[in-house]
Amino acid sequence: MRHLLLLISWLFCMVTWSNCAPLDSCSRVDSCSKCVNSTDGFGYRCQWCSTSNSCASEQTTTNNCHVDDSTLHEYNCPMDVSNVKYDESFMRETTTCFAYSAYLKDRNAMVLVFRGTTTLFQLIDEGISFFLHPKVQFNVTKGVVDGYYLNAFYSLWEKGIQKDVEKILNEKQDVKMWFFGHSLGGGLASIASSYVAKTYGIEGSRTKLVTFGMPRVGDIDLAEAHDELVPDSWRIEHSKDPIPALPPRTFPDEIDKGSFHHNTEIWYPQGMALGANFKIGSAPDTTVGRSVFPFNIEDHFTYFNVYLESWYLKGCNKENVAP
Repeated sequence: MRHLLLLISWLFCMVTWSNCAPLDSCSRVDSCSKCVNSTDGFGYRCQWCSTSNSCASEQTTTNNCHVDDSTLHEYNCPMDVSNVKYDESFMRETTTCFAYSAYLKDRNAMVLVFRGTTTLFQLIDEGISFFLHPKVQFNVTKGVVDGYYLNAFYSLWEKGIQKDVEKILNEKQDVKMWFFGHSLGGGLASIASSYVAKTYGIEGSRTKLVTFGMPRVGDIDLAEAHDELVPDSWRIEHSKDPIPALPPRTFPDEIDKGSFHHNTEIWYPQGMALGANFKIGSAPDTTVGRSVFPFNIEDHFTYFNVYLESWYLKGCNKENVAP
């Protein structure tokens, strides 16, 4: 029946020589939230393009809107970031040598840190999981997550992290929970932050997540659930680091399907020396994929002018960091 209506509409347009495509009802919508909750005259969903600030039917292919700028979901609508409070000095201080878990007495904060990929074979395993294996249900919130990351988290959790977390939560009143990670470790830190916050009922004001060069590890439902549990989240990305763009947001083939980032993106387009400019992403999953091409893998291993793969060999000395 729908195809018959489309044929009738096309014939009418040919006869009247008028521009009466079925997306007209979408094009009259002037805001993202209204757009993604609307349909065109034939029941297809409307999609919002943040580049042109316009609405169109999901059946429409437009040349002036990159696929990463289109959304069918209100969660990824552009937002006003003028009042977002990004504490850059805190982020620079966190580039340090914490290992696994620690308790900061002066901050009343427990810190959980997850390291990144260590071998080529591990990187290959991650890639195989990203592109060939279906995601699995995350058992504490809505949404799905990459099975490689979830299995890795549970392995670490059961080997000692759970015991450390529960000990601190039992001994320290109103303790804050801070999670950090680079690359693979960023994905693990993200999963850990949602898991701990949900499992132990820790309010958002006591949690913080900071990741560096983190890939996409879950879908849009998981991202939305994460932001409700851990609102103080920061995905820091260095210039042409390619890893945050993987796997592609639209994989396998539809907008808002497949992999998706949660808030909040902080992108340094021209290096990360003290005083370098940065941009705050205007939506949870923004356009980092375009920003990095052609990519530079060295940017993935260097954050705030620290080469993470060898810095620990120098004792994590701040004096070894270029200004």
